[in-house]
Amino acid sequence: MSASPTRRKLSRCMCCEGLCAPARPARRDFLAGIAALSLAMPAIGRPTRAAARDAKTRIDVHHHFIPQFHVDAMTAPGRRATGPPPKWSPTLSLEEMDKSGIATAILSIAQPGVWYGDNIEEARGLARQLNEYGAKLVRDYRGRFGLFAVIAPPDVQGSLKEIEYAFDTLKADGIGLLTSYQSKYLGDPSFAPVYEELNRRKAVIYVHPTTPDCCRGLIPCIPPSSIEYATDSTRTIEPGV
Repeated sequence: MSASPTRRKLSRCMCCEGLCAPARPARRDFLAGIAALSLAMPAIGRPTRAAARDAKTRIDVHHHFIPQFHVDAMTAPGRRATGPPPKWSPTLSLEEMDKSGIATAILSIAQPGVWYGDNIEEARGLARQLNEYGAKLVRDYRGRFGLFAVIAPPDVQGSLKEIEYAFDTLKADGIGLLTSYQSKYLGDPSFAPVYEELNRRKAVIYVHPTTPDCCRGLIPCIPPSSIEYATDSTRTIEPGV
């Protein structure tokens, strides 16, 4: 029996992919049914999906761009806890945006970002390459994209330089952070100079969860992101959790 469109849609997300066999059919059908029911319920005061698509009034603030050079870096052994990221291109992004009535998407990178552990020179070069690539998309598709620039807070001096370049030269809309960088969470005191500069600029900060180094593959056949994305967000909000 072929999978329903709803089930296929729920089988993966843009941030990660499963590593093992799918969940038991009964549980999977139950979850898919709940999702289908919630999608079918009318939204009071909201435009219909067709009207939203035609109007293109939505702004998407969780929209990854994944150029091949970043795929090559993030999928090196030991760097990405989940499978390879989905295929991406500017054309695919625009097609999905148009289908969903999205006028503008704010671009951000996919986890695990650019910091893989004391790789300072690589992180600086990769962040600059990604930020310039994202800024070019903003220029080439004027009005359709914005940019949350990437930095690597464990490299304080590199982050400060990239913040200056991202805002003053590239005119980025904000900065994108991950919930953790190896053993350091966003409340780590060593990141204070980065936050002071961002606060001085009254910068918009976007935070995306990631799979922490501490907790990968804890339960067989359960992708780390299924548990650790929410948990890592809790850890970074509540230090010590």
